[in-house]
Amino acid sequence: MACARANLVLVRPEPGLAGGLLRVGLIAGLAWTTWLVVAGAVLARASPPRRRVIWPVLAPAGCYLVLVGADFAHSLPRGTLSNDPLDYRLWLGQAAMLVLMALGVAWGWVRDRRTRSAVVRLVMDTAQSPPPGGLRDALAGMLGDPGLELAYPVGEPPRHVRADGQAASVEPGKAQDVTPLVRRGRTVAILRHRAGLLEDPNLVDEVEAAARLALENERLQAEVLAQLEDLRAAQARIVAAGDDERQRLERNLHDGAQQRLVGVSLALRLAHSQSSVAPAPRLAGLLGQADRGLRLAIDELRELAHGIYPAVLADEGLAAAVEALAETSPTPVTIGDLPEERFPGPVETAGYFLIAEASQLAALAGANGITVDIEHDGNRLLVKITEERDAGPGHEMEAGLSDAADRVGALGGKLHVESLPGDTITIRAELPCGS
Repeated sequence: MACARANLVLVRPEPGLAGGLLRVGLIAGLAWTTWLVVAGAVLARASPPRRRVIWPVLAPAGCYLVLVGADFAHSLPRGTLSNDPLDYRLWLGQAAMLVLMALGVAWGWVRDRRTRSAVVRLVMDTAQSPPPGGLRDALAGMLGDPGLELAYPVGEPPRHVRADGQAASVEPGKAQDVTPLVRRGRTVAILRHRAGLLEDPNLVDEVEAAARLALENERLQAEVLAQLEDLRAAQARIVAAGDDERQRLERNLHDGAQQRLVGVSLALRLAHSQSSVAPAPRLAGLLGQADRGLRLAIDELRELAHGIYPAVLADEGLAAAVEALAETSPTPVTIGDLPEERFPGPVETAGYFLIAEASQLAALAGANGITVDIEHDGNRLLVKITEERDAGPGHEMEAGLSDAADRVGALGGKLHVESLPGDTITIRAELPCGS
């Protein structure tokens, strides 16, 4: 008969105490797993920028802790951990969650490697000083968002513009987020992108650091272009105000002074025709002289009003105004192509006064005449004026067209004066006129 060996580490047998300690351990395990699950949920909720980054690890970790807690809760009634079928299935679930946690960590490592590679490519792309708008394309390619928009704050109070100086919206659209790029407490640019794309603040910092020089250069370019747009808009407002004043003066001369002079002339004729007694020859001569003077004043006033702003331009359009100009021009005007449709008022005004100034300069230079061709090409109105003169450099013509050049420039158009062989001068203007 074999005798039982003595337990050398047993102080004294206390089965109740051992069971109680096991139960306390199970309760403590259930408590700390519950606390860890709650802490993980609070962490995920308190850190929304990092939620997408930590979710692949945090989600399986939370599930693992829930399964561990369920194992503790299942073992609590019997007072000890066991290996019954439910415990076995819970252990398998825990193992699966540990594998998912490892995969989440590996995915984070792969994502970081890809991000670093993309940042390196961004650094290389921006080191080549991309043209305006090129940085947006580089960032869109790096982040995989073709709809990404990049805006810069300029001016005081700040407003946002694109790289080409045009106004940009920084309000988040549908399924879009807005992320500021901040350096030393100052917002240097704003990205509008796909929702959830830049939830990792480390990625935002890496993007800002990689494109720092390019961002600053493009922001300065955008600021200069925005100022140019402001100057162009101011120039356009000044030109428009001048044209409005021209129209007002023309209406006042036509409806005011001209009509009164016509009335006086008619009164003189009526008085002369209704006189019962034939006036003395000297008085008749004075009345005739006064009538002729009034007619001459009316003609000069009418010509002055037409020169200030032709009413036919506002009433019937550019084609009719050019045809009327050809009839009264001091130099012969040959009309080639001439579209009959109407165009925006500022475009018609710029085209008309360009032709009018060119005809006046041609007359002063003793030219044989000018030829006018106007073509509507898509969203542009092309005005071509050809002048044949015996002598005279083309730069005089260009200097004389300064007012017309201001009008064309205010509309964002282009004006070119070219001297061709044979004392021929060609003036070409491109005026944006919409679709």
